[in-house]
Amino acid sequence: MMGKKELSKKEALKDFLTQYCELKPIMIGTTASKDKVYVLNTKDCKLFMAEAHVQGMRNAIGQSDEVMADAKKYNDYTRVIMTYNWSAPDPGMDLVQIPERLVEMLSQEQASVILRNLQGIQKDVEEGHHRRNGIQSLFADTAIVKTGYALDGERRFVIAGKTSASDRRRYAERYAEQVATNALFDLAKALNAHLKKLVPKAAQGRFFVEGRNMGAKKIRYGADAFAELLLSDEGALIYVELAKEPSMREAISALFRKAILDPFGLSLKHYMGKHALIKLKSSHEDE
Repeated sequence: MMGKKELSKKEALKDFLTQYCELKPIMIGTTASKDKVYVLNTKDCKLFMAEAHVQGMRNAIGQSDEVMADAKKYNDYTRVIMTYNWSAPDPGMDLVQIPERLVEMLSQEQASVILRNLQGIQKDVEEGHHRRNGIQSLFADTAIVKTGYALDGERRFVIAGKTSASDRRRYAERYAEQVATNALFDLAKALNAHLKKLVPKAAQGRFFVEGRNMGAKKIRYGADAFAELLLSDEGALIYVELAKEPSMREAISALFRKAILDPFGLSLKHYMGKHALIKLKSSHEDE
């Protein structure tokens, strides 16, 4: 009875690995070994949650610092769970590797713990993927939305403008506009002020995260000169939900695209309002 129960746990884990992972040979330098690993893509995850899940799996198999040191010493990674981050030194996690040989050696309890943690990672990845795609659709072809991480491992979205088919301005114009925007205004605050008029009171004040000081960033002439924004994970959820209503979606999307294509104009309208930049004397005052 115990053997049958243990098999069911391991089979459930194998079913998950087969459905969500890619089976690849372990690479030793440039050579592919006979041993294989299950590779789970973790992009779009919440980093602090994914790290906790990975640690839970490592604890279940007794993967200590000593075990990891031996794996490196003997160049044998068939019994350790590995993670990779291609954007290092920036925080992140791109994938988790679980050796096929390790899966075969797991007990019922170990298989259950690993399956539960993998399911937690996958659920979070799908949530982040959905939010990123939702925000990307609101910016349309004016920007590229990527998943990034705050220092505490919380997920956030990095939004960088790009040249769209409708943007016919020369580089010099975009460069001058970007430098002027960074020097004079806080684009995120200006955009928040416009969005505040649209969103419900409960959602106000939770839009773009602070911390990216674009005013201190020197833009070298010839480098990319586009508007950049950071959106919190909670902010992304708010906008994706609000955008389910067609008229709200149209209004939010218009402001998002305006911030990317005309950051100086959007900021100028917020900071200067209806007041003229130069006040001219009237003919009566001249007399």
